[in-house]
Amino acid sequence: MRRAGVLMLTGGMLAATLVGCAAPYDGDGEMALVGSLSEGAAPDTDAMPIVVDTDLGGDDLVALAFLLRHPRVRVEAITIAATGLVGCDPGVDLVADLFTALEEDPVPVACGRADAGPAALPFPAEWRELAETGTGIPRSSDTWVAAAEPAPELIADLAGHTRGLVVVALGPMTNLADLAASSPAGYARLAGIHAMAGSVDGPAVDGVADWNVAADPEAFAAVLAAAAPLTVVPEDAIPEGTPDALSAPVVGAVAATIDYPKWWDLATAAALVTDGARVETGRWVSEASEPGRLRRDGAGSVRVVRSLDGGQLDAEYTRVFAPE
Repeated sequence: MRRAGVLMLTGGMLAATLVGCAAPYDGDGEMALVGSLSEGAAPDTDAMPIVVDTDLGGDDLVALAFLLRHPRVRVEAITIAATGLVGCDPGVDLVADLFTALEEDPVPVACGRADAGPAALPFPAEWRELAETGTGIPRSSDTWVAAAEPAPELIADLAGHTRGLVVVALGPMTNLADLAASSPAGYARLAGIHAMAGSVDGPAVDGVADWNVAADPEAFAAVLAAAAPLTVVPEDAIPEGTPDALSAPVVGAVAATIDYPKWWDLATAAALVTDGARVETGRWVSEASEPGRLRRDGAGSVRVVRSLDGGQLDAEYTRVFAPE
C-alpha cells in the first residue's frame, strides 16, 4: 500500500537484469524501454516464484489476488510488513479471508516486526482502521495462525532453495532491510526485489511524497543500498483511475469499499508481467526532508520506473479478473 512463521490452517518487466544480464539503455546510458520481468526470471519452472511482502491495505489485497491468479507467477509465501497499515494478527485474518474467497490453497505466512526506525511516520489511524475492517471480503470461518518464524527468516529460507525467487514489496521495507542485515547471503540469493515505493515528480501531501517510505525511511534507505537487484515503481509512474476489471467478483467487493485515485499496488504487481515500462537506472536516494521523494544521484544499478503503459495494464487486469 502507498500511502512470522509457517501458516497452519485449523478450520516482463526487467527479466534480464534480475538474472544477471544487462538491461537495454537508450543513447545516454540512463533510460530504457523494457519487457516483462517474468520472461526468464525462473527458467527451470513454469512460473516465476515470488514472495509478496505486504501491509494488506485494500490495494494490496487486490494486487495479491492478481498475483495469485496470474499464470506467469507462483506465490510461494506472504510476509506481513507490520510497520505499515495492518499488523500481524489482523493481517493473517485478512489473508485467510482473501484466500477463502478466491478458493486458493494456503501458503506460508510470516510476520515482521511492528516497530519502525526513529524517523518513521506512522500511517494515520483512520487509514489503519479502514484497512483492517473495510475490505468488503466476507470474514472466513477458517482460522489461520502464523508461527514464530519471522518474515526475514522465511524469505531467507525460501531463497536458499528456490531458484529465481523475487520479492514483490507492497508496503514499508522493514522486512527486507532486516533480511539484508540478518542474512546478507540470503538477501544476495534473491533474483530481485520489485517494490511500490517513492515518488520522483509527484506531489507531496503534508510533507510526505510516499507513505511506504515514510513509514520506515531507514529501511528503505537500507534496501536502496543493498545488493539484490531492485526495481522501484513510484507513485507518479502509475496511471490514474480505477480499472474496469475491478468490477469482477472478490476484487469488486474491495474496490467498492475504497475510493483510490490510483491503484498503486495493483499496477506494481501488473508491471511484473507486462511490457512497455520506461525505466531510469542509477543510484537513487530518498530525501529526508520529504519522505519518499526519490532523486537520482549518479550512476548505479537501481531501476526506477518512470512510466507504465495504462492500456497494457488494463489488458492484463482483464485477462486475470474478467476473462471472456
